[in-house]
Amino acid sequence: MEIPDAVRDDLESRANVVGTCIGPKRVGDQPTDEEVLIVLVSRKLPEAQLGESDRIPAEIEFDHETVKTDVQEVGDVRFQAAATEPAERPDRERRWRPAPAGVSFGHPEITAGTLGSPPLEAEDGATVVLTNAHVAAPIDVAEPGDDVLQPGPADGGTEDDAIGTLVEGSDISPDEPNTTDSAIVAVDPERFTDTVLGIGEFAGFTEVEMDATFTKSGRTTGVTTGDLRGRDARIKVRGYHDEPTVFEGIDVFGPMSAAGDSGSLIGIDGEDGFRATNLLFAGSDRTTLGVPIDAVEEEHGSLAPATGADAGEE
Repeated sequence: MEIPDAVRDDLESRANVVGTCIGPKRVGDQPTDEEVLIVLVSRKLPEAQLGESDRIPAEIEFDHETVKTDVQEVGDVRFQAAATEPAERPDRERRWRPAPAGVSFGHPEITAGTLGSPPLEAEDGATVVLTNAHVAAPIDVAEPGDDVLQPGPADGGTEDDAIGTLVEGSDISPDEPNTTDSAIVAVDPERFTDTVLGIGEFAGFTEVEMDATFTKSGRTTGVTTGDLRGRDARIKVRGYHDEPTVFEGIDVFGPMSAAGDSGSLIGIDGEDGFRATNLLFAGSDRTTLGVPIDAVEEEHGSLAPATGADAGEE
């Protein structure tokens, strides 16, 4: 199913609506086998409290089909680089050398986010790690070549904790829909491990599976799991500009993150290791949002696990 822009525009103009996506209808917070058009709202209100023009119809017709809708509450969705107290040890906010993915990381001008990946080989052969643009390349202050710190500034990181240099971050437009919030940082692989803290060996990337259990390892909430609730979301996210910023092509997960987890990889932990499907960039107490890895690679070129990372940890 593809949602026409005109349908999205109409639904997203209504009160409390922050986005739309495709996914299974949920009953009693459990998924069913019925695929529907999901309308994402900041707060779910009784129809009696909404004007007639703001009510979501139970069915919508487009492309000569009748499609059912499902209204799902996602709360206050915003990017998740911020100085909140980590909920889980081992001391993800401290200095790690060598550093695993899943620990505090950030540009000197932010608070703290998460080091998303172990070392990767970029398309030009450079060795890089992956995180969000708002973690390593904040809007209007970052330049290629800037230091990136581990730990991030909110966790005591200073210029002495520089562990890489910014290669590039995606531009986050206030006026047009964005497809990614991602950045790559050039690193020396010997200063990193090839593991994701609390999960294990990183085995590369894969596609999402609707009924899989997804795992992430982040600076604030540690290792958490969640389910995939919707795909191809167009959604408004707070924190980047004065007005909410629109992203499209986004995957919507159940709640599995908090402020400071931005930059984490979301993926499937299997017998052959952890394979990432998404880059976590935003969320709320009711949802987590991830950029599909194919959108990240469209922005930065192909990425693959690099060799040469240290297997041990301090």
